[in-house]
Amino acid sequence: MVYELFLIAAVIAAGYWGVFFIRTRPQGSATFGIMQLAAAALAGLGLAGRKLDIDWLGVAGAIGLGAAAFLLVVGPVVRAIARRAVAAERIGLANRLLDVAELLAPGSGVAEEKAVLRAMTEIREGRIEQTIDALNAAKERAPAEARLAIDERIAMLYLAAYRWNDAIAHAEAHLFGAPRPDDGEGSLRGELGIAPPVWVELLGAYGRLGNLDQAARMIARLEDVCAGRDDASLWIHRARVMFLALAGRIDAVRALVARRQARHMSTAARSYWMAVAHERCGDRAAATVAYERARARSRGRPRQLIDIALERLGQRTEPRPTELADVATEVVARIEAAPLPAPVPLARAHGPRATWLLTAIVLAASAATAIAFGETGDVGVLVRAGALARGMVDDGQWWRLLACLFLHVGMLHLVLNATGLFILGWIAEDLFGGARVIALFAIAGVSGALASYLAAPVGISAGASGAVFGLLGAVFVEITWHREHYRSAWRRGMWGALAVIAVCQLGFGFFYPVIDQWAHGAGLGAGALFGAVLSPHARWARAGKHLARVLAVAFGAACAIAAVQVARTSLAESLAGGGTARHVIDGFAIEAPAGWRRQGSQLFQPDSVVVVTIGQVSAVAPDRQIEMWLTEERRRLERELGDAAIASAPRVALPAGWQGAEFEAAPEDAMGYRQRLRVITGGRVFGDRMVFMEIQVPDVVAAAAPAFVAALIASIGPA
Repeated sequence: MVYELFLIAAVIAAGYWGVFFIRTRPQGSATFGIMQLAAAALAGLGLAGRKLDIDWLGVAGAIGLGAAAFLLVVGPVVRAIARRAVAAERIGLANRLLDVAELLAPGSGVAEEKAVLRAMTEIREGRIEQTIDALNAAKERAPAEARLAIDERIAMLYLAAYRWNDAIAHAEAHLFGAPRPDDGEGSLRGELGIAPPVWVELLGAYGRLGNLDQAARMIARLEDVCAGRDDASLWIHRARVMFLALAGRIDAVRALVARRQARHMSTAARSYWMAVAHERCGDRAAATVAYERARARSRGRPRQLIDIALERLGQRTEPRPTELADVATEVVARIEAAPLPAPVPLARAHGPRATWLLTAIVLAASAATAIAFGETGDVGVLVRAGALARGMVDDGQWWRLLACLFLHVGMLHLVLNATGLFILGWIAEDLFGGARVIALFAIAGVSGALASYLAAPVGISAGASGAVFGLLGAVFVEITWHREHYRSAWRRGMWGALAVIAVCQLGFGFFYPVIDQWAHGAGLGAGALFGAVLSPHARWARAGKHLARVLAVAFGAACAIAAVQVARTSLAESLAGGGTARHVIDGFAIEAPAGWRRQGSQLFQPDSVVVVTIGQVSAVAPDRQIEMWLTEERRRLERELGDAAIASAPRVALPAGWQGAEFEAAPEDAMGYRQRLRVITGGRVFGDRMVFMEIQVPDVVAAAAPAFVAALIASIGPA
C-alpha cells in the first residue's frame, strides 16, 4: 500500500509540475517540465501494473518513482541546504551541493543559481570590475532619476570589497553634490542626499583611512537629520559605533555594544568593534584578544578583514593612540554627552509556533498511546485511547470527537498527517497568524469528526486529516479571494501546489475506500468557509481576530477535558455505557448494552468492537458436541483470520457451566496492520438444548475488560 501511495503522489505531483514548468518555462527551457512529465508517465505505468498484475510494468514504475523523487524532493532539498551554506559563508560546500542538485534536477534553474554564487564570490573577493563596468554601462542608458541608485550600488560594491579609497573617490565624484532624490517629504535619503546605509558606510571608510574630521562632519550631519526620528535608530547606532571605535573611545563603544543596547548585532560584530576601539586607543594586547574572539565567530570576508587587522597589529612595535583634530574632538564630545540611542527594534522571527504546537501534540499523543496501550494500528488500542467509536459517542462520550483528532492509525497515517499539518500549518500561519490557525484546525477537525460520526460507515475513525484539509481549504480561499496581496505566491505556483496536495489526498481516499472521505470533505469545506470568515484581509478582520482567539482558547480547554476523560474512562465503562437490555437470538437471551445491534445470529457493538454469535442444537452428547464445535471453529478461524491458535494465557475465564476454549489470531486489515484478536468460544447445555457462543474481541479489550466479556457469557440463557 505504501508503494502505491508514493506512485499516486508521483503521478499527480510530477504531472502537475511538469505542465507548470512547460507552460511557464521559468528557466527559459521546457527540459525540466518534460522530465517531470516523463517521470509521471512511468509512475502511472507502474501503478497500472500494480492494479492489473502486470509485473514488467513494475520496472517502469520504480524508474518513474525514483526520477520523481530526485526531481521534486531530493534535488530541491539539496538546493535548499546549499542556500543555507551560502548564508553561513561556506561557499565551497555550497558550490559542491549545487553541483549535486544540478545533477539530480537538471534544467531546474540550478545553473543560474551557480552563476549568481560565482558573482557573489567574485564580489566578496574584491573582483568587482566587471560588475561595475556593467553598472556604469547601464547608468548611461538609465533615466536621470535612476542614476543615483546605480551610483549608490557601485559605492556599496566598493565598500563590500573593502576598497575604501575607490568607494570614497566614486562618492566624491558622483554622490556628494548630486541632485537630491525626490523620495517624498521627510525621507532620510532626501535629507542626506544618498541612502542612509551608503552614508554610514562611507563615514566608516573615511575613518578607516584616518580622515576622522570628514567622518565627524558626516556623523554630525546624520545626527542632525535623524534627531527625533524613531525610524533612524539603526543608522545612528551603527554610525556612532563605527566613529567612536575608529576614534579609540573604548568606554563609549562598550556602552553602545552592550548586549541590551545592541541586540541586533552579532557577538562577532560586538567583539570586532571593541577590538577596533582598543587598537585605535593603542592597547595592542586587548585589541588582539578581541580580534581573536571575533575571528572565532566569523567566516568568509569578515574573517579576512580581521586577519588583516591582526597582521597589522603584529607588525607594529607599539601602537599609538589615534590623535583627534579639533573638529573630530568636538563631535566626539558631543556624541559622548548625548543620551544613548534607543535600542534598535529587533524583528523577532518566532516561527510558526502554533503549527509547532499542534504538530508536537499530534506526535506526543501517538507516542503516549503507543507507550501506554500498544501499537496504534490496533483497533483495541485506538478505542482505549479515545478514537471515534460512533456507538460510544451515542452513549454520551462526546469527547471522542476531539480526542480522535490527535490519534492516528499506525505510523504511515501519522507521518502523512503530521507532515501535511506541519507544511500546510506553516503556510497558513504565515497568512493567518497563530490564533487563527488553531481556530481553523479546531473548526475543520471537529467538522470532519462530526461528518464522520453522522455519515461514515460503521467503524473506528481517527486522525487529523479533516483538520489538515481544513487548513488547505483556508489557504486556498485566502490566496484566491485576496489575490492582490499574494501575487508572489501565485507566481511561485502556490495555488497549483495546493491543488496538487488536495488531489493527492482525495486520490488516496478513492483508491483505498477504508480512508474516511467524509472527514476529508467536511474538513475541507469548513476550512474554506471559516478561512473566509477569519481572513486577516476581510473587512471584519479585527472581529475575526478576537473570534479566533476565543475559539482557540475554547478548543484548548475542551481538548484538556477530553484528555482527562480518556485517562479516566476504562474500556469496560466505554463498552457498557447507555444501560443494558435483553436481546434474544435463536431462542436464547443475552444481557448486553441497549445500543448493540442484532443481525441474524449475531449481536454486535455498533462499531464491531465486540461481536457475539449464538446458535443452538439438540443436546445429544455434550462433551463430544463441544469438542467437534471447537475443532470446526478452529478450522473456520484459520480460513477467515489466518493462523489461529489456542491462547496459551486466556484473557477471559469462562463462567461455571460453560466449556470451551480461547483462540488468538492476528489477521491483516485493509491498511496492512495486524489486528490482534481474541475469540472466546464455548458451549453449555440448557435442558435438551446445547447453546454455542462465540465472542470476537480485540486482544486489548479482552485484557482490559475480561469481567465485562465474562458477564456477557454468564447472561446467556433460554429466552
